Amino acid sequence: MFSDAWRHSQKLRFLVVGVWNTLFAYLAYGTLYMILHNQVHYLLIGIMSHVLTVSNAFICQRWLVFRSQSAWPGAFLRFNLVQLVVLACSLGGLAFLVEVLHLHPLLSQSLVIAGAIVGSYVMNRNFSFRT
Repeated sequence: MFSDAWRHSQKLRFLVVGVWNTLFAYLAYGTLYMILHNQVHYLLIGIMSHVLTVSNAFICQRWLVFRSQSAWPGAFLRFNLVQLVVLACSLGGLAFLVEVLHLHPLLSQSLVIAGAIVGSYVMNRNFSFRT
């Protein structure tokens, strides 16, 4: 039953892969934050974790979610453009939550990731991996 749903539901695949990507992204940010927060600003840590997570997310979404057959260099470029938009929005949201609302950076990052998931799905479905 799950295998049929997995095979036929792009949204289910996105949700499952999204959980993995979210966990991966949060662990990457958290690990870098714990190691570097005394030396590196939390927004720079956000950029570093973004770089680590983009390749993982591209591979998972291309092969597992969207099953794209388009040429990978073009898809990778489009995917990165989407991710730059997501990064800009995420960093803006992170700065707002930390600087204006005075939330802890780790809590703020978890809130920002939630919004990024929805935007990322729509942009990747309609732009990065369009067929």
